[in-house]
Amino acid sequence: MSPGRRVGLAWELTSATGWGVYGAALTLGMLDQGLAPLLLKRPGLWTPDPVQAARLAPLLAEQAQLSAQVRAAGKGRLRLPMPVVKTLQPGFVPMHAGQVFYGSENIGVIFFEDTHLRPTDLDRARQLDRIFTGSTWNQRLLEGAGLTHARCVLQGVDTARFHPRLRRPSPPGAPLTLWSAGKLERRKGQDLVLAAFRRYVARHPGARLLTAWQNPWPEGARDIGVDGHVDGPPARKGDQLDIEGWALRNGCPPGSVVDLGLRPHAALAAAMASADLAIFASRYESGTNLPAMEALAMGLPVILSENTGHLDLIAEGRCLALPCPDAVPPTQAGVGNDGWGALDPLDLDAALEALTADPARRTALGQAGRIFAESLDWGLQIPRFLAAAGLTRVDGAQPLG
Repeated sequence: MSPGRRVGLAWELTSATGWGVYGAALTLGMLDQGLAPLLLKRPGLWTPDPVQAARLAPLLAEQAQLSAQVRAAGKGRLRLPMPVVKTLQPGFVPMHAGQVFYGSENIGVIFFEDTHLRPTDLDRARQLDRIFTGSTWNQRLLEGAGLTHARCVLQGVDTARFHPRLRRPSPPGAPLTLWSAGKLERRKGQDLVLAAFRRYVARHPGARLLTAWQNPWPEGARDIGVDGHVDGPPARKGDQLDIEGWALRNGCPPGSVVDLGLRPHAALAAAMASADLAIFASRYESGTNLPAMEALAMGLPVILSENTGHLDLIAEGRCLALPCPDAVPPTQAGVGNDGWGALDPLDLDAALEALTADPARRTALGQAGRIFAESLDWGLQIPRFLAAAGLTRVDGAQPLG
């Protein structure tokens, strides 16, 4: 174990979700900053590269030992002599090990879409020493509710893995290859993307839509057709969603939509390199949308819905922001939807047409987006988070006790 201040991390490392990618980056960043993280949750569905695996092997061994001790003790809550950083579900309810382990300070990280903050939610929030959000939209909602100890630090992006590749740009008017990622659900707006693409591909035979739309929790995709833009949801094909069959059923030509299936996060960059442009049409994003940040880092021109967490990525010249005039009613009673919005598929289709005709603009957007993404590299964002959380290095590791 490297010397340094002990910090408990009640955060699941996984390659399957944005939370998990963030957690892995935070763990490695703590080591880089001379801290000694104590993993309080065993990783799941995690595919580290060999260097990461070697660096984290001692932490995983310590985590296994701690888990055995906790099972043997059979206690409920355990207090550790160190700060504990924990992920929070909506309502400020700790996830996973955060419900078991409490520290000398308790630091929560939350991403939330339901804007209806209930009194019990706020009571739980006030019990935390610090709260961090992943978007200025989330931070303003918390400040509006009187939570003055909420801060925003944007998540980062791995620019060493997601970076531009040499590629010959498509000539003016040539059909584009589009990229779209995010687990399939109404919130992510894939129905809007598909509705626009079927119009676009009808005018541009040979266009392709590459997708990383699989949802590890397929039942979460059941709401994708409720707004009437598509016939949904997809059928199941084995243990995955039949995205390509769904696209065919919704009027896209055979072979025009190519789904990558469930792939390790690290494998996505190679697929993205073959795309001309990326689209993210989310109706609401609690954070900045990690796949969108990765597309920016790759130097792809990016089209974004102009709402919620996407606003932290949007600026003139570095992406194409589409307004969201359509209100988004919640599908469940009692859910707040302040700031949610849906773009019009016709506007998205028109934007695709304009960028198809203008390779120079695509290039300029991609270059500006890449420069912006580099300012949000994990190597910069993790130190910013740790400094804001007061987690600076102190020589001499503390024992667990």
